[in-house]
Amino acid sequence: MPKVRLCSECGASRRIVREHRWLSDGTIVQTKNPDHRMIFIENENINGIFRNIEDIICMPIERIIVEAKRRATFDFVDHILPDVVKAVVQRVGVRPVIRNITALGKVMGYGNIELANLRRVRDEGDYVTIRTEGIYSLPLFCGDLAGSFNAIDRREVAVSHREVAPDVHEITGHISVHPMELMDRLKPIPYTQKPGDIELEKCPKCGGPKALSDYRWDTERGMILHRETGRRMVMLGPSTVDTIIEELQGELGESIPEVVIEAQRRFVRSDFYSLDEACTVEDFRRALALRGLGNLREMEWGTDRLRLRLENPCLFLPMVGLVLGIFELATGKEGRPEWEIREDGDLVVEVTPKP
Repeated sequence: MPKVRLCSECGASRRIVREHRWLSDGTIVQTKNPDHRMIFIENENINGIFRNIEDIICMPIERIIVEAKRRATFDFVDHILPDVVKAVVQRVGVRPVIRNITALGKVMGYGNIELANLRRVRDEGDYVTIRTEGIYSLPLFCGDLAGSFNAIDRREVAVSHREVAPDVHEITGHISVHPMELMDRLKPIPYTQKPGDIELEKCPKCGGPKALSDYRWDTERGMILHRETGRRMVMLGPSTVDTIIEELQGELGESIPEVVIEAQRRFVRSDFYSLDEACTVEDFRRALALRGLGNLREMEWGTDRLRLRLENPCLFLPMVGLVLGIFELATGKEGRPEWEIREDGDLVVEVTPKP
């Protein structure tokens, strides 16, 4: 397993800082692929959205989650692996690349991930098994495994999993003998990228945001934990979540936006977040920018009214649910959101009390 190097000043993973850039426009991008946007977000918030969606619609969405994450991970891994490495893999083997990718998953907060078994002789019996403990999301990691092997081995993959102990899973990718033909890549999400003026203070040692010092990289368990609250963070692509929402809408109809907003509202109302964490507009702006969620340009509180304008937004519907939940926590009243994505890409949300 490659050694995990942490910054001696802020304690952040040096690999995370090296392979990602926090931009002044409120976004995080992959260093080697600036078109691939990332977010640094509370893990429970993502799982809470999925869980609440399933509760509201009374059906599982695991299949859609796995497929969306497979395509997102294929794009991510396909860009971080140099062409020469892909060529070597075809001739020599995949174990070194698997070790590298599982090490990356650990510093991204995905859990304790280790290669358990591998068979690769180029027939229908090929497989890879990953043993996980404290995995950040079972369906998301199943997509990670499939997408990674799509990129590494250039073959189709089917995934199964079993729980072997509490919070310990073995996840197996069954690798087809058939090579991928036209890869179904992730449909690009039309995120905007307006220039911004956010200046997150940098760590003088590694150059990453100094605010990452508020988090602890638990390299043994593969977790990123807030030092005070213990909340778990992960790095992932927002296009995964937005694509899942698009797929749900395509399969289940036009009511899905309201379902997603309600799912996030319920999560915010569960008291996971505290209004004291972003007690000023500037605090909230920096909190969103650290997470790569966009550039907060306007936030206005009026009499029974909250209005927000966000440049370079992502997670569009969860953001609407977040603003709705904040309004209800602050006022104690049920809110009614109105929102739009403007032609210039800005997300505008206004919440007023329900009549």
